[in-house]
Amino acid sequence: MKLLVFAMTVLSIAPLSAAQEKAAQDFSDPIVLLQAVAKNYASAADTFRLEWTTDFETSSDLNHQWNRTFHKAIKGTGSQYRIEARTGYGSLTQISDGQNESIYQPESNSYVKRPLPQNWPKFPKAMDMAFNELSQSWNRRTFLEDEALKYKRATMLPDEAIVIEGHRYLCYVVRASSEDSTGSHNKDYRADATYWIDKQDLVFRKIWSISDSSMMVSKNLHLPSHSETTETYSVAEIDPATTAEMFRFTPPADAKEVATLEPDFGGPPPPLHPTAPMVGQMAPEVTFAGPDGKKIELSSYRGKPVLIDFWATWCGPCLISMPALSRIYAETKDKGLQVIGFDQSAAADDAAVYLQHHHYGWTNYHDEEMAVYKALKGDGIPLMVLIDSQGKIVYYDFGGDERALRKAIASLGPEFTSIASSR
Repeated sequence: MKLLVFAMTVLSIAPLSAAQEKAAQDFSDPIVLLQAVAKNYASAADTFRLEWTTDFETSSDLNHQWNRTFHKAIKGTGSQYRIEARTGYGSLTQISDGQNESIYQPESNSYVKRPLPQNWPKFPKAMDMAFNELSQSWNRRTFLEDEALKYKRATMLPDEAIVIEGHRYLCYVVRASSEDSTGSHNKDYRADATYWIDKQDLVFRKIWSISDSSMMVSKNLHLPSHSETTETYSVAEIDPATTAEMFRFTPPADAKEVATLEPDFGGPPPPLHPTAPMVGQMAPEVTFAGPDGKKIELSSYRGKPVLIDFWATWCGPCLISMPALSRIYAETKDKGLQVIGFDQSAAADDAAVYLQHHHYGWTNYHDEEMAVYKALKGDGIPLMVLIDSQGKIVYYDFGGDERALRKAIASLGPEFTSIASSR
């Protein structure tokens, strides 16, 4: 299976600044507090700056692993951005000055420079660990927004002051469990998380989570596993002040420019587009099972357009494309577009837990036998298929190109016209 994953002085009484207004609120309800945090991150859709360290440790009876990763994501005005990831598997810096995109790998002292891609930032279809961490850095703001929204219950702990890189932050402290999250629960998975929330800026300063689950060795063998993750945010700014210098890339004098830094897994590179010419064809008739085992016909969605996402929890590019799908879902669910997913995860619970964890609300089916995928001639995931209300396929491509997908949705009818200009 091919894998496609920051004055003037006036003589009047000035209003409270945004930070002062937030700090003036009295948050005694942890869910209300988390909702305010989510709203804060959501307001950073245009510009933000995040810098953080992740320590991850996992262990079982005969296995113990630890790793540390350094991340940075700065979104400037327009198409300016700077993304960094330093990992045990290599380091990468990806920068756009608004005209060109550059990627630098210090370990090989090599870099790529290219005109800014239309669907920026551009990540490889098949990613190694370093590129995967880089793409996760870029999506961190959306992840934190989702993280703050996923609980229906939580516990408020005493306020606490923490010090990060010499700076002292007075924080609200909230604790919650996976059992407090919205949606269904996987009996084989439990996680407890503690959040330190900056009282002044209403951002996460530290997240500590522990989980007990199982490690999939094979489809039929799952072994117990315990993990602990600590994320520490030294910089968490909404609408930060930025300078052009932050987004300027000057390679070292001895660095070499190369054609690509994309990982080479020993085979031919994955295709940019699916091989099957499905656009213009009628969607095939195919039957699949719902969560209750009841048979459902794909044609039962006829009469309304439907967007299908083929994905899996083990597919990094699939998970990276999820925030874009979530934006599209939020903008189209009241306009008549049906969004459904077909996952190819090892177990149905894996997909259910992931969707619940990230607060994704569209309908999902576990395509264990891949009947729908095969009927639509899939040859790689993530695969996005858009079918109009008459049953004709009008978009068929690997996930990741949000702009092209929005353009296709906008062509469905006047009620969808605004979707094309939303990003």
